[in-house]
Amino acid sequence: MSDTKIIELKDIINGWSGRQIAIRKEETGDIDEIRISLNEATFEQRDAEDDYLGDNILFLHGTAYAREEGSEIELPAVLYEIPIDGITDIRLDEDIVSFETSRAQYVIHNNEKS
Repeated sequence: MSDTKIIELKDIINGWSGRQIAIRKEETGDIDEIRISLNEATFEQRDAEDDYLGDNILFLHGTAYAREEGSEIELPAVLYEIPIDGITDIRLDEDIVSFETSRAQYVIHNNEKS
């Protein structure tokens, strides 16, 4: 995928700064859903020492919450990392983005309309 699409993805998500966003990740049959009060999105390219993280990471900064057994739990970290190596099928819209990576499928949407 082109760097232009990745930058566009980051820019759309940054447009949601100060709002609640929801992330749905599906990986090997497991589904995780997290809500974040987003401060900003950043992107980093690096030579990963850890195969799990990969070389290209989208970071979502903010306060995060996870659903567990019908309630929301505040997560201790304020940095959500999405490894985007092998990213394909990026779909961008004003209030929702989706994409696949070599590891998982993601849907991120703006919970609060401006």
